[in-house]
Amino acid sequence: MELIEVETFAIQRTPPFLDDKVLIVAGGKPPNDLWFKKISKDFDIWAVDGGVRYCRKLDITPKALIGDGDSSSSGDWIWAKKRGTKVCKYPKDKDYTDLQLTLMQIGESYKSASVFVTAGLGGRLDHTMSNVFSLLWAEKWGVNAAGFIDDEESLLLLRCGEELKIFFKERPLAISLLSLSPQSQGVYLRGVKWELEDATLKLEEPFAISNELKHEEKVVHLRVESGCVGIYICHPRGGVK
Repeated sequence: MELIEVETFAIQRTPPFLDDKVLIVAGGKPPNDLWFKKISKDFDIWAVDGGVRYCRKLDITPKALIGDGDSSSSGDWIWAKKRGTKVCKYPKDKDYTDLQLTLMQIGESYKSASVFVTAGLGGRLDHTMSNVFSLLWAEKWGVNAAGFIDDEESLLLLRCGEELKIFFKERPLAISLLSLSPQSQGVYLRGVKWELEDATLKLEEPFAISNELKHEEKVVHLRVESGCVGIYICHPRGGVK
């Protein structure tokens, strides 16, 4: 079964990730240059407004650039056009965020794609929370949104009936589970100090945080029977080589 490789760990999902792999580059906290350069080779890159700045800096041509231009320069957009990037510019006064518009267009552009976001966490709290819940919303647009990844922190989404195995190459600083639905039932977690068996996690009772790998353990196994769980992973700084 295919693995998604993200430098400090690899992910295996049941049911498996879809054929096309898309990485959305948002305009939040930028990923490490070396990390982004490496991972961009394995994904179709889509830039959300300010994310084009990170692409231009590293000479990574995105397949599409979407947004209202309020967090990037006209020079960034001209650069993208010259590189053959599909450009969709929207007015600043609009109903949807740039990320939401990007997710909608991905839903229209791919028959089946597993979608990750980088530079989507950190910075303004309202933006971060909106980004997280936009990935949940994206399912209605036909998008299989798998979560957020970067070199310092990741938030993977585990939905009803899914299983994940996470193979760590370096020991994470923390592993936390957060219910992103009112309730997540039948939560199973193995490979960590505090394991779970048929547990119920609630949105308003976030107690399953700051877990850690068992001594010498390198694989974490998770599943959920109903609801949606966010698996937050804090990576050690300096792990990118």
